[in-house]
Parts: sequence; C-alpha cells; structure tokens
Amino acid sequence: MAIAILFLPIHLHGDEIRVIFPNQQYRRVALRTFYMGNVEYLSGQELAQVFSVNSYVNDDVNKLVLYFREGEVKVTAFSSFIIVNDLALQMPMPTYFDGSEYYLPARAFFSVLGATVLPGARFDDVRRAFVGPDSYTAFNIFSARVESKQNGTLIRVRTNEEFDTRNVVRYITDNGWLVVQVPGGIVDTLAVSRSSLGGIIRSSWGRQLEKSAELRFKLTDRISLPEVYQIAGGTELHITIRNPVRPKGDRTKEMREQWYLDTIVIDPGHGGIDAGTVGRGGLMEKTVTLDVALRLGRLLKRTTNMKVVYTRDEDVFIPLWQRTKIANETGGKLFISIHVNGVKNRTAHGFETWLLAPANTEEAIEVARLENSVIALEESNHAYQEFSDEALILSTMAQSAWMKESEALAAIMQEQLSKQLGAPNRGVKQAGFLVLIGATMPKVLVETGFISNRIEEKKLGQNEYRQNIAEGLYDAILLFKQKYEGAMLAEQNQ
Repeated sequence: MAIAILFLPIHLHGDEIRVIFPNQQYRRVALRTFYMGNVEYLSGQELAQVFSVNSYVNDDVNKLVLYFREGEVKVTAFSSFIIVNDLALQMPMPTYFDGSEYYLPARAFFSVLGATVLPGARFDDVRRAFVGPDSYTAFNIFSARVESKQNGTLIRVRTNEEFDTRNVVRYITDNGWLVVQVPGGIVDTLAVSRSSLGGIIRSSWGRQLEKSAELRFKLTDRISLPEVYQIAGGTELHITIRNPVRPKGDRTKEMREQWYLDTIVIDPGHGGIDAGTVGRGGLMEKTVTLDVALRLGRLLKRTTNMKVVYTRDEDVFIPLWQRTKIANETGGKLFISIHVNGVKNRTAHGFETWLLAPANTEEAIEVARLENSVIALEESNHAYQEFSDEALILSTMAQSAWMKESEALAAIMQEQLSKQLGAPNRGVKQAGFLVLIGATMPKVLVETGFISNRIEEKKLGQNEYRQNIAEGLYDAILLFKQKYEGAMLAEQNQ
C-alpha cells in the first residue's frame, strides 16, 4: 500500500542554540532552530557539520544516519523512534522532514546523544547551550587502512573534511618513517594507532601539531615520495606508494612473474535479481553474458594452461565491488567484463569495448549509468558514493600503469570480434564503470551487441552466435598474451 507523505513548511519564529566544547573554548558555534507549536527543532545535517561527523541520507526509506565515534544514530522521517547502535529509543515527539532536511526535537535529541554517543554531553537551560563532552575534539582525520596492490601500496585515511592536498607536506626520515602533515587536520591519534596495516607498512601513529595533523607510517622498504589525493566529498585521503625499485636482476624476475598471463578473470555481467537489459522478445542480458563467459572459459581451459576465474558461474547476484575483489585476490592478470548493450535507439547495433575513464560523451554517460544502476540492488550502496568524476580520475591515475595495456587489449578485441561476427565495429570507448574500479590489471568491458535491437536480440539468443562471440574474445586474449608477454620481457632484459 502506497503512503503519501505531505511535506508542510515550518512556520513561526526561529532561534538558535549555542554549542560549547569545553576543551575548545575558542570555538563559537550555534545551531539554528525552529518552533512547531512549543517544540524547538534543529537540522540534523547542520548538527552533523558542527560535530564534524559523517552523515548519509537514504531517500528511498527517508532515513538520516549520523556516524559518531561511539556509534551510528539512525533517524526516520516523522517517527519518534531513533536507532542508536541497533538500540531503539523513543523521544516524546517525532522528527520532521520537509522533503530535503531532517529536523530533530532539540532537547529530546540532546538527551539521547548525552546518554549514548556523546557521553557526558548535556543541555544547559540557563545559557541555552548544548555542552559537548569534555573529551570531544571534533576530529576530522581518523584511522587508516592499508591495501597492497600489484604495483604498489594504497593507504586510505578516513576523513570527514576536504583538505587542500597541494599544501600537504611529505618526507621520509632516515630511520624509515613516512611522514605526512595535513594542514587544518585534527587527528584521532588513538584511531590511527589502531589502523589496519599490511604491505610495506609495519606500524602507524599520529600526533597533533598546532596547525596540522601529522601521520607517520613505518616502512619495511625504501620508497620514493608518495602522491596524496583527496577523494571528493572529504570521505578519504589516499596516499599512493609505488613498489620500491629493485636491482635489475630482481626486477626482471618480478616482471616475468607479473607479465606471465597465467590467470584470466571473466566477469559475466549482472545475474540473479539483476537481469540487466531485457530485450523486447524477453531475452535477458544476464543469460547471454553467463553463456558467453562459460563458452570462453571452456575454450581457454581446453587449449591453454591459463587459470580461468569466473566472478559468477551460475545465475546469482554478485555486487560490483566483490567482482574486482575476486579478481585481485585470485591473482588475476586480465579482467574481462562481458555485457550486452541496450539503448532507446532500437536501430543501434554492433559491438564495442570500453575502458575505465571519466565519461566524455552523452552516449558514454548513458551506457555507464545503465551498467552502474545495479548498485541500487546492493544492500549497502553508499560504498560507491565517492565515485564522482573527480574520484574516478584519481582512481584511473592510481592504476594508469595498466591503461596502455587495457587500450591494446580493447583494440585487439574489436579486431577479432569483427572477424567473427560481421556486425558493425563501434570501436573502443571510455566511461566510468564501477565494475572496473579496483581491478589492478589490464581490464576492459565488452558490449557484445544490442539486445534492444530486434534483429540483434534474435542473434544473441542463438548458440552459434554466442559461440562466435566467445571465439572472438578467445582469439583476442591469445593474441594479446603472445604479443605483450614477449614485448614486456624483452624490454626488461635490455
């Protein structure tokens, strides 16, 4: 049963409530408030900004989530119940929602915060002020997570504010500490010391300087100075470290192992509850992609000694982030995501191969939107919120070592598919596909045809045509393998 929600404007007079941080006497902050009847309300999003906490709005279910250090606070529009760390609490009056902002009954909500995520905080009636806890420091830099990549190490520092990385100071001490100083940063030193480490990072700690936050990471190897990028939205600071330089003999061995294409990851697009694009005749994209993927895998297993890894080998739903995680954890050397196109123009037909890069045409934006729309089906889609065009540029830069190879693989695929299919070759294009982000290897997304085209949908439903697609991809992989294994190893031996 659909429920209509009536959004009414807030009337009557406004006021403000001061916010006092006992150990930050220099801070002068006030929260704007509004009255409905005799109940004073404040903005939940404005409160999040004042306390420097992350927030997330789920428009589908009209919920606001505030992420304090001591836990999560979930607020639902027009409900008096709030959830704090899975504990349901009831306020004397409900929250209010005007269609864009969530308003909370000020005094009741302050009482909840003081009893849960801000222990010791209280409302002072005399001063009309909310007094924060004595230990609260409004951190904007928190813990770090270290991820090992094939071409280096990525340190992901959690933040809730955007920093100007042009003024970040980086240096390496004589005793092997990487030091990163962030102007304007206020660091949670305890959280940094408890960071998730790995790769060439042995330990970490932070200290607060007068006007900067200092992060230190103990290195197990010599490195060149890393690059520092801020993810759009202020959710993370990325410190990218390239693999240390080795003597020529060691480097040749490493490159030989790296470029020996012994493992290929085949990703059949969509699956399970996500049917992908559906043709007018009822053919589903997920059916075609799985069938082509299994045919390709059988060809490789039958005639080569390559290891074949499927992100799925049956009709199941696999989240986008998990697909590249599978590729990295299984030691993949090539990542091929197989899809079928679908557009409003039902005369469009042919095949095309896509690279990971910011979308640069209306067509690219629309294709990426359709393929990325699967995140709406995932249980936790906020993991992708940071992937704006700017963040996508950074992600592409961090893996630029594979762009040349990805372009070459895409070009070879187009050439070999053209020989097999006799359909229009629509060329190599680029867009921001989430399924490609994070795969540290040459990677492409191939659109094998247009299921939205009546004639091509009929072809895609035929076993012979699917086999031709698989054979085109198979020929391209073997040609790429032969060409680039030899070329890269020859270059390293010079």
